[in-house]
Amino acid sequence: MRRERGVDLPARARHTAFMIERLLRARGKPRAIPDLGLPPGLRLLVLAPHPDDFDAVGVTLRFLSDNGHALHVGVARTGSGVDDACGPGLTPAQKADLREREQRRSAEFFGLPADRLTFLALANGADDQVVETPRNLSAIEAFLSDKAPDIVFLPHGNDTNSAHRAVYALFRRSAARSGRAVAALLNRDPKTIEMRTDLYMPFGREEADWKAALLRLHDSQQRRNLRARGLGFDERILAVNRAVARELALDREYAEAFEVELL
Repeated sequence: MRRERGVDLPARARHTAFMIERLLRARGKPRAIPDLGLPPGLRLLVLAPHPDDFDAVGVTLRFLSDNGHALHVGVARTGSGVDDACGPGLTPAQKADLREREQRRSAEFFGLPADRLTFLALANGADDQVVETPRNLSAIEAFLSDKAPDIVFLPHGNDTNSAHRAVYALFRRSAARSGRAVAALLNRDPKTIEMRTDLYMPFGREEADWKAALLRLHDSQQRRNLRARGLGFDERILAVNRAVARELALDREYAEAFEVELL
């Protein structure tokens, strides 16, 4: 019997089909992720257009990781968001190094093994944001092929941030060309324009405090948000989570929200 990455293919196919069936039930009617009853041992991948996109859904990822699902994270290298007040005179490469150090610290705080974190050397535009190019498409395709995920987490493509839109488009094209069934959980963040909420991860004050500490490890973004917006990066993300919980009329104060897309 043929095997793929140590798993016999018929068993893998049954496993994937069961996961997709569970996710299909959630589309159009918001359901809590802990209530899904996902099969054990899923392969999860975060595809982050920036350092800190992983942390924006940290409560969901910690819950799934703690429940036995293998988590890998791919982060596009960029110095976007490092202003002169934080890094005066830094080159784009030095800004990217700074943000990589912040992401490594937050991943360590999260408990992610170092070998599960990959920084993707994608081509960026003049604004140091990921762009759609054939080279970037090939890189994303190769990364998805290597990790062979069941579920990919990434920001929603209906978003004002150009890197969020580009990585979403690159992912869709890569997934379609792979020939493998994969589910995308597209998350809501402060720049999401509009999305459907299929799944949510509710959480309370204790988990919010943990998430805030995780987000503050991105010190360049924390300080920039305090200067530019008068509130920290941690407060900005948690404000979105609080709004989701209110919209869904939950009995928990916060929730991370996702739209399910099956490819």
